[in-house]
Amino acid sequence: MLRGSYALKTNTVMPLIDIWAARYRPNFSALETSKQSWRMGEISQCALASRRRKTCEKLHNQLVIHACKLAAVRTKDLYADLRHLDLKQITNLADLFSPVYLQLLEIYQTHLSTLSQFESELDPIPLNYLDKIIGVPDIGEIARVLEPLLTELWSQSTIADSWKTLGFITTQINLTNTLLLQDLDPMEQTLIGPYLTFLEEHMVMPWQRLCTAAAGPKALAVVKHMLPIIPEIAHAAHSQWCQDFPYYYARRGRLEHPIVKYSSLRDFSMFQVYLWLSFLQGSADVIETELVVLARVVYGKLGIPWEMTVQGTQLLIDEVWTRLQPWEQRLVEPHAAAMVKAFVHSDSTLEAVLKVL
Repeated sequence: MLRGSYALKTNTVMPLIDIWAARYRPNFSALETSKQSWRMGEISQCALASRRRKTCEKLHNQLVIHACKLAAVRTKDLYADLRHLDLKQITNLADLFSPVYLQLLEIYQTHLSTLSQFESELDPIPLNYLDKIIGVPDIGEIARVLEPLLTELWSQSTIADSWKTLGFITTQINLTNTLLLQDLDPMEQTLIGPYLTFLEEHMVMPWQRLCTAAAGPKALAVVKHMLPIIPEIAHAAHSQWCQDFPYYYARRGRLEHPIVKYSSLRDFSMFQVYLWLSFLQGSADVIETELVVLARVVYGKLGIPWEMTVQGTQLLIDEVWTRLQPWEQRLVEPHAAAMVKAFVHSDSTLEAVLKVL
């Protein structure tokens, strides 16, 4: 998470940044109650600074602090080896998260998207176009603003090792986001939700390293093709995963449960980011020394059988493969095979990494 680069505004990386930023556009289709288009006046009212301030007033300091503490308790219960932590330790951990959220709420109030391209507030806006005009602007700048607080959070919340800490932090943020969103109305959830999602994914996905990785034009062309369909591939892999393990029941429910599904889709997306980072770097090092180790530590603590992770990885690669052109397959094949191999032979990979650490 903290190994990213904030020098992102160059001609080489901006196309990838723009593609990645598209992940954080609001999904207005969830609010659709009829086939009528939204009106400009309705959308602009929702996006106004005054409306955003009202949303942040709902998420006041004490509510944020309470949500962080409750999420910390629930996170501790999910990680069996953390159940020895007492209430004071949990409170201390939770206190590290609230400044991050308060800063994110400040960003939400000041980073406003423009709708000025529409001449009249009466102009109808198709629902499938809304997400292209309202979203999280300048994700590189938001990452830069959050960096000091996230660095402090990381340095102060070390539980045992960096991978276990990352798992705890990601789960904590996921649960805190859920608690905060439940106090908002559907439109507010739609507008602020992408900011919360960005925070969670920023902690666990090396998107900045992906966007700044050096590569030739053919490799970049492959990644530009594949980044926009990361969600589509994640959904397809998860659907097949559910069919392969229909009776699996996690600590938070079955694979189809909305909460489990959300986390699974995030992780299937994370695996793709690591695949394309490995591809652009021309090396499987990040998969072997980061992704496999993270999966081993976190999934093991959550009680997820390793064979499910290996199978999920193969399913993901299969979905990626079907969406590649033949010339792209020739370039990607060694890296896709290396990713599967790293998970299949993870015991030796993990042992080698731990010796270095």
